[in-house]
Amino acid sequence: MELTIQLSDKTYEQLLSTGSRIQGTIGLINPHAGNFNEHVRHTDAYRDMPSRYIRLRHGRATVNEKRVCLSLRIDLDESNIIPSEAIEVESRQASNFVDEALYLINN
Repeated sequence: MELTIQLSDKTYEQLLSTGSRIQGTIGLINPHAGNFNEHVRHTDAYRDMPSRYIRLRHGRATVNEKRVCLSLRIDLDESNIIPSEAIEVESRQASNFVDEALYLINN
């Protein structure tokens, strides 16, 4: 199978100048042609900050001095799992953890 991909000039120049991979998606126009769209990548100024995290059954909660992040991934085909209940329960667990972690960070 052959696929023709159209890149923006900026993406093409970046690919040539760095020689490294560029993450993105291909939006198909038809079965043999598509447009490449680079993912927006934000520099993570908070990455090097010390952080605390807790693993949840379906995700993770992370806290540092500048932000809080909660990520949940629930497979809809998991047996005995009602997604709305899992979100509610794990959000509550994450909330308790965040309160404790922020207290420790600030004191």
